[in-house]
Amino acid sequence: MKKAIVVFVMASALGSFGYAYAEGPDPVAMKGMYDGSRNSSGLISYCVDKGFLKSDSIENAKKMVAYVSGVPVEIDKRDGDKSEANGRKGQVRVGEGQYKDLQTTAPQGVEAWCEQADEGLRKGLSSVGL
Repeated sequence: MKKAIVVFVMASALGSFGYAYAEGPDPVAMKGMYDGSRNSSGLISYCVDKGFLKSDSIENAKKMVAYVSGVPVEIDKRDGDKSEANGRKGQVRVGEGQYKDLQTTAPQGVEAWCEQADEGLRKGLSSVGL
């Protein structure tokens, strides 16, 4: 079950984007995708800082954020910096304005979570040709 969560915001940020956009852009969904991608970017940086991932993972996280940011619709980006900063502290976004500590929410351990998140990120980027 936790591995399904790790397939990450990539599923919501990249995969679900097609569905949200096909029905017309939902501002709430788009904000959630953007904030989630920024939080994920921060979490990847956290994982790199802890020595669990290599620095190229940060570049992939930036690609994900750029992909979501590049959607040709209006996105509320006001909470993006906060969401990313929380990720850099190891805080996982679990809902609008809600965060939980990665160390207490990753039963497989933080290092394994980071590796799985990185794998999910790479697969997600590959699935959209990035």
